[in-house]
Amino acid sequence: MERALRVARPAGRMAARHPTVSPSSLGLLWQRCGIQTASRPAHGVANQLTLDRPRKSVRYNHTAAETGNETVSQSFGEETQQHRSTKQSVETKGGLVEWNTVMLTLFRRAAGHSPVPPLTLSLLWLRDTCPCVHCVDPDSGQKSFSTTDLPDYPVVEHAELMDSGELKVIWANDALSGGGVHSSLFRAEVVRRWQEQDTQAPYKFASQDPKMILWGRAEYEALLADGRCRVSYQDWIHNDEAFRAAFSDLRKTGLIFVTDVPQEKEQVRRVASRFGSPQYTIYGWTWDVKSKPRAENVAYTSQFLGLHQDLMYNHPIPELQLLHCHSNDCEGGESLFSHGVRAAYELKHAHPEHYYALTHIKSFFGYHKRGNNFSRAHPTVITDRNNNIRETRWSPPFQEPFPLTSDDQGDEDLRRWKVAAAQFKAIAESPSNTVEIKLKPGDCVIFNNRQILHGRRQFSQSQTGEGSRWLEGTYIGPDVYRRAVRKLTKQTPAGKVPRHSSSLHDPGNSQ
Repeated sequence: MERALRVARPAGRMAARHPTVSPSSLGLLWQRCGIQTASRPAHGVANQLTLDRPRKSVRYNHTAAETGNETVSQSFGEETQQHRSTKQSVETKGGLVEWNTVMLTLFRRAAGHSPVPPLTLSLLWLRDTCPCVHCVDPDSGQKSFSTTDLPDYPVVEHAELMDSGELKVIWANDALSGGGVHSSLFRAEVVRRWQEQDTQAPYKFASQDPKMILWGRAEYEALLADGRCRVSYQDWIHNDEAFRAAFSDLRKTGLIFVTDVPQEKEQVRRVASRFGSPQYTIYGWTWDVKSKPRAENVAYTSQFLGLHQDLMYNHPIPELQLLHCHSNDCEGGESLFSHGVRAAYELKHAHPEHYYALTHIKSFFGYHKRGNNFSRAHPTVITDRNNNIRETRWSPPFQEPFPLTSDDQGDEDLRRWKVAAAQFKAIAESPSNTVEIKLKPGDCVIFNNRQILHGRRQFSQSQTGEGSRWLEGTYIGPDVYRRAVRKLTKQTPAGKVPRHSSSLHDPGNSQ
């Protein structure tokens, strides 16, 4: 544990206690840095269609946002609002059901008639979820219709909570029933599961998921100085309490280090096994990062490798990346890390127009070597339905050209993205946001590949030809990671934070 991770530019604790971070509005940044990591049922058309646009009347012309007296055409949200006026309700022993032409709300009674939080559902989502034998094939379990076959606003003729806890909905003028009446019956355990997902997310995933620590260099160095974000190999493998504490740090910061890993090949898989099975990719279960001639990947050279994220062209994108250092006695080769979500929040507050571009204009990634042909397109900044920034997609080495187009819009999108991306890059690469660490043999870094950008300084052998740099890596996929999180949260008593009670997150928000 005392085998230190050597930080290239150590900072004192005072710097961490009083970090100087630009822009000055970072307090707002921290207040909005909560993340939801699991989806909920569709809770309303309006929520699904909300964009983080300026609140005034806006005309967006692909070059700039212009506010003023211009009026925009009626949006889906405005149309939805017009449908909310009519409300009906039915109350039974099971509880109260209220609905208008857009949403349905359940006020369910638990045992002893104690109230439970209300649950609001989109009627479109509810009709699309009907489990009856006419809508879902009982043998295959597959839907017998397309969501596109449904009207925008399904009509509820009657709805009630049965004494058994089941929800019964009668649909009028049902398009899938030839304009007749259709009945949907949702089991009590399904309704209870919706309730849990609405308030806590699936398997209490989001409610127990700690807020992200959107660290800069000073904040992360302070965490290391406090003994956070690192754990010995023996504790990681054999000490469940130490593992849970380190895993908690990983979920909060996206970056931890396992020290004193045995210098044997495939040990990175042993470290990864604490999460579950690794993700197989075109590079195999594990892969070596070594300099070699005619490399098929820029990582396999000695060149400078700028901040990026791996496999943006893959589906699914790996959640975690692990790199075990076998040797690193060359000149250079320091590892670089920067929090992509922090950079996105800084961009949002300093340049909202550029942030908007990166959340809406997709860039393209690909890999076309040795018989592989992968292509994917993503916005640079990924947000959830509440417009919280969740992840980033940044990988300049594997970025493909924008689609060839002969119209002005394609050119404008490319230019807007380029200007915005340059601002994002400058923020992520700023010294105040970049952690630089020289890995030593036995160190294994684990980081969230969807949130943390990583890179490497150029390296070279000595004049005698001695010196080498060898890292062995593997990935953990999103499904395996989420299962590990669910297992961790079940093992951790409610309200108990493993080992550490203090953190640097959200200093401006006491909630």
